[in-house]
Amino acid sequence: MTFIKSTLAVLVGTFATNALANTPNNNDDDKANIESITVVASKPDGIKISSGKLLSLPGTGNDPLKGLEALPGVVLATPSTGGPVAQPAIRGSSVSDNLYLTDGLEMGYVFHNDGLSVYNPLLIESFELKTGAWSSQYANANGGVILTELRDPDADNPTNVLDLSFFRSGFLYEQAIANNAAFYVSFRESLVHTYVDNFIEDEDFSFAVPPRNRDYQAKLIWDLDDNNVIRATASGAKDYIEIAFDADGRDIGKNPDLASGERYQTYFNSQAISWQNFNGDFETTTSLNLLTQNQQEREGDVFRWDADITKVILKADSQYQGEDVDVLFGAKVQSTEVDYLSSGRLLPCNLEFEVCPPSYFSDMFAEEGTLKFEQYHAYVSANGDLSANWDYQVGVALLGTNNNSQTYLEPRARLGYRLNDAHKLNLSAGIHHTLIDDYQYLIDGYGNTELEASEATHIVLNLESTLDDGLSMKTELFYKALDNLVVANPNAQKRSLAQDVSGFTRFEDVASGTAYGIELLVNKQLSDDWFGWASIAYSKTERDNPLTQQKFNSEFDLPWVANIVLDYKWDENWQIGAKWRFQSGRRYTQVNSATPYVEPNSATNEPLFYVPSYGEFNAEQWGNYHRLDIRADYKTEWFGLDTNLYIEVLNLYGSRAVQELEYNAAYTEFEKDYQFPDMPLPSIGISMTF
Repeated sequence: MTFIKSTLAVLVGTFATNALANTPNNNDDDKANIESITVVASKPDGIKISSGKLLSLPGTGNDPLKGLEALPGVVLATPSTGGPVAQPAIRGSSVSDNLYLTDGLEMGYVFHNDGLSVYNPLLIESFELKTGAWSSQYANANGGVILTELRDPDADNPTNVLDLSFFRSGFLYEQAIANNAAFYVSFRESLVHTYVDNFIEDEDFSFAVPPRNRDYQAKLIWDLDDNNVIRATASGAKDYIEIAFDADGRDIGKNPDLASGERYQTYFNSQAISWQNFNGDFETTTSLNLLTQNQQEREGDVFRWDADITKVILKADSQYQGEDVDVLFGAKVQSTEVDYLSSGRLLPCNLEFEVCPPSYFSDMFAEEGTLKFEQYHAYVSANGDLSANWDYQVGVALLGTNNNSQTYLEPRARLGYRLNDAHKLNLSAGIHHTLIDDYQYLIDGYGNTELEASEATHIVLNLESTLDDGLSMKTELFYKALDNLVVANPNAQKRSLAQDVSGFTRFEDVASGTAYGIELLVNKQLSDDWFGWASIAYSKTERDNPLTQQKFNSEFDLPWVANIVLDYKWDENWQIGAKWRFQSGRRYTQVNSATPYVEPNSATNEPLFYVPSYGEFNAEQWGNYHRLDIRADYKTEWFGLDTNLYIEVLNLYGSRAVQELEYNAAYTEFEKDYQFPDMPLPSIGISMTF
């Protein structure tokens, strides 16, 4: 039983909301401004989405960040082997190769174990996805950059919301302190732990600690004068779950090391203060951020990781707006300390490149210690017009750390040419690196202290087109070359008790990969009646492991992905929407046979477990998958209060996609485990404003 299957039921909690809100009624002008908000804005290096209308987007559970799933270049899916839920894999890169910033600040993580983001949706102003060859302002990522902007507290229109949802409850309290200062505080907690057992049909495990999560955000804004603004922010989240396996169940039967169960816990707290200064043509934001994290992972006796992580981050970003050129420049310094305790089987493995061998044969290890290192990032970027038709952006970033004395120079450039009033062509290229932040790879007792950053070369060609009737189109070709990827050394993996693996390096940064494809996005800007977008993408993602001399498809190599998103305002009361997604089937590795393992000198001669024999890695693929989500909102008035009622149905026609195969202990039979939801899932919600 994997972590992901045990958390599938938690996703039920994303689809119903009952809220009582205390907000002043907006005047007609305010409502008109909200109706004209831009939903999707195409940019040379990505896409920006404003959240005003995405709260009613089908399939998002009222969470605007779930709209990431419907954008080209994003595969938002759970790994077949277990792990975190809803982590975006962008254009062939790993889920750990993304950079997440909120109001310019680093967060511990962005998605809960139920797939929703850690932000109160009423605070999300916009989010932006950068997919390739982005500005040198953003470093330490080669997959994508996801920027979330939370709104400032509103002193003129404070909002008080009490969320009484059946699945998640909380509050938002917002008030003015003075005519130039205001604050808000938000807190939410999931309630699915109170009944999640009712949704679990598998008899091989139970929840020792049911899945739970919570989050909070707080922000204080103080307008000192026309040129200076102080913001103080605090945010955090916590997720945890513990699973117990039945002693005679299939999971322990396949791996006796799982007898003690699994536990996953993570949380973070971030406190920051920032100063925004306007001085003539210059705008500068300086911030100091204290980020503390805890990571706990226990997979039976296979592996245990418990780490307290403290980061102190000082950064400054400046922008100069001249008549002919805009210049961005800035720097960041970060001090990181990791106090860790790690133990388990000494089995190196990276699931992106292989199926792990049985853990039972590997020796035990235990280690505790502290990692300390400094990181830095400095950049400069300039953009402007070369002529009436030509424009440019050019920059360079310097990324480094004192861990192994790594220093990387990253040039980035974009050249744009306006073909005519309706069409513009952009060619972008850049070098990107991602420093290792999976600290388990860096500890001496289990990993390799000499590992260095992965590298990616991005080349992007896109055509931006403005069509009639508010339609726009973006066509993009991309190519990405990946190097210095971390893989396990097969010579360090024990496959029998007698095998000697001493002296071999357990992990090496020698693998590579490529990703390339074409994406098309057609967008209808928000108007009086409807908005929406449609996208289709074809891509190819491959990995090359020189240690095993294997070249194979990535697990998230889904060649075809298409999305259609529509939202229509039927009349003054009714608004309806639909989201349809099509994607190629998931990759998986076939089990060909299994060999019984009997303990030496066994009295019963009964197999302790079976050792499976696999076919070519990720060579098999499930059939194509498609799904339709719909939603209808009805605006009315109850008891003199503005009221919104909605009904939403996920997976309307009950499409099913295989998540993984659950084999019995002897690998002779299996059951198909499907992605959630594998049947139509309706929900009803209500919100009232007073």
